[in-house]
Amino acid sequence: MTPHDVGKRFAHLGADGAPCKLGIIGGTFDPIHVGHLLCAEEARVALSLDGVLFVPAGVPVFKKDHEQAPSEHRLAMCRLAIADNPAFDVSPIEIERKGDSFTKDTLRDLRDYFPENVELHFLLGSDAAQTLLRWREPQTIARCATIVVVDRLGEDADGALDGQLSDAGFRIVHLHLPDVEISSSELRRRCREGISLRYLVPEAVSAYIAEHRLYGAEEAKGSATEENEGENDRGETAADGEDALSDEFYGKRLKDLRKRVGKKRFAHILGVAEEAELLARTYGVDARKARLAGLLHDWDKGLDDEGIRARVRELGIEGEVSSWALEMAPAVLHGETAACALFREWPQIPSDVIDAIRKHTVADEEMTDLDKVVYIADALEPNRQFGRLDELRDMVGRASLDELFFETYKYWVQLIIERGRLLHPDTITRYNAFATQHASKKGASA
Repeated sequence: MTPHDVGKRFAHLGADGAPCKLGIIGGTFDPIHVGHLLCAEEARVALSLDGVLFVPAGVPVFKKDHEQAPSEHRLAMCRLAIADNPAFDVSPIEIERKGDSFTKDTLRDLRDYFPENVELHFLLGSDAAQTLLRWREPQTIARCATIVVVDRLGEDADGALDGQLSDAGFRIVHLHLPDVEISSSELRRRCREGISLRYLVPEAVSAYIAEHRLYGAEEAKGSATEENEGENDRGETAADGEDALSDEFYGKRLKDLRKRVGKKRFAHILGVAEEAELLARTYGVDARKARLAGLLHDWDKGLDDEGIRARVRELGIEGEVSSWALEMAPAVLHGETAACALFREWPQIPSDVIDAIRKHTVADEEMTDLDKVVYIADALEPNRQFGRLDELRDMVGRASLDELFFETYKYWVQLIIERGRLLHPDTITRYNAFATQHASKKGASA
């Protein structure tokens, strides 16, 4: 089992030896809706969970006769739904596992992956709890996780069932939720009939359903793709002066980027944001700053060479960028133009976040830990699958941040040369500087 299987945000949970709790919520999520998110958030708060992991089912044995959206769409919708909540993540473990999905396999794999100081809490509804003793290998489930039975508000716990489960070795806690009645089957019906999903699923999920024509939807009304009366071109109703590190600001920029870039670039951006947050937590860097810089690093990436040149002129920064790059390789300037444009649009974005965005293409001789995290995340995010990236991924948490950065930078230089592309003149200078620093540190530690 790898960090990719677990979910990037929690891949190193418990590595410091401190006690922590991870919630796990499974289901087909066909589609994921606000009821699922509310359940996870209520559990996180009530049980003091360090995070909640959503595990969409691959081939659920109890729903084989039910038609469902393809697994890759259900996984994508889950990732969109939780993208702006750093306490949530998604694991593809059941979807990527071949054959039927059994809870006992998932919980066993997660239990084996995490150290013993990570306590697993498995969330399930009170109706499902009634059948728990008939699930495949209930003793394995009991060994691996505490069972959190989610009761509706006003619904009393079944004392007889609790006794049976306790006798079978289960650890049981109860969680009472507000009575929010939303069913995935009802949402699928609304899609077929063209009825709005607004406020029932996250806007990004509604837009995804419309874009991919899931559940027979001709057009999912009330989605994030609609133009709302009174909004400006950023989808906001007023000047945005909120905290740039808040979840609200992150969510709005996420929405902006869906309109600004293509599907593949958007997937890459989400991967970099998640990878940057993971690296930041691993190496003691501000995770919110890393997440935001990762999200915004390719703000201007969709522009071609002439578009970048025009962007430089529009921003009036011709004298501040490399004349060689402007003439020979404008694409490398997308970090410079993005940093300038973003700071002018939202001056509340911290300056070190802006610097990390600016440096993520050709780096800089002076790189802070945040700069290094974003540069590495851009290379290692999970959508990139070529060369020796897996070797670099294996270094995360084992090598120092400085060593991981140097090896990533060195690999990227080699890749540019192998592909016959032009090297920025500063790249060689910076490589020599990084190599000298690396050799000096290795010599000092020898």
